[in-house]
Amino acid sequence: MTRMALVFPVLPGKDARDIATEMKSRPREYEQSRRRLGITMERAYLQHTPMGDFVTSYIEAEGDLMAAFGKLGTSDLDIDRFFKKAVREIHGADLTQPMPGPMPETVAAWIDPAANGRGRGMAVCAPLAPGATERARAFVADAYHRDEFTASRRRLNVSEELITLQSTPQGDIVGIYIEGDDPAKGNAGFAASQEPFDLWFKEELTKIFPPAVDWSKPVEGIEELFDSTKVADLSLGKAA
Repeated sequence: MTRMALVFPVLPGKDARDIATEMKSRPREYEQSRRRLGITMERAYLQHTPMGDFVTSYIEAEGDLMAAFGKLGTSDLDIDRFFKKAVREIHGADLTQPMPGPMPETVAAWIDPAANGRGRGMAVCAPLAPGATERARAFVADAYHRDEFTASRRRLNVSEELITLQSTPQGDIVGIYIEGDDPAKGNAGFAASQEPFDLWFKEELTKIFPPAVDWSKPVEGIEELFDSTKVADLSLGKAA
């Protein structure tokens, strides 16, 4: 299985909600599309930042996600044609062409082995400081495998956390996906935490993100756009 948190800028004057609205209005077609692609979960979140709006999409696929995008690029399903056109117009990304540059890479992924079922999600994005990419790799490779990390996330009622590294012409950025009882509350709890491990974690983050990215403050302005688990309910005729 492949899991990624992919970041898409929203072009000026465009509304990122348009894609989600259309997908939710056609639940059976949406499910047919994603079943053909091997995509088993899709959640998307809009983030307002001083640099503009961004959508971070969390996607789970049975196989290779980039191969799934390749199938999407050649798909003749009507809903897939709409999706490709809308992504190009709203985000400036052409899904009919191979992704330029290095492929996105999930560099850290943690799931609480004691978790019981799926939780609510939240995803954010942030740019890495120039030249900090390898330091970031080393940090998450260490931190996410520590017992203290598991203890920290359990205190925050977080059951899953994942980081995907993505290269762009403007520099490297990360998409961060969090899942749990209440991810926004968990993020706020982490920002305020004075636990030694959390303080160390936040101090390390200051070394890999620019000063404008302050993890000692809760991330604000996150809006859920889409959750395929709710679309599954719509396809069965249930209320979202």
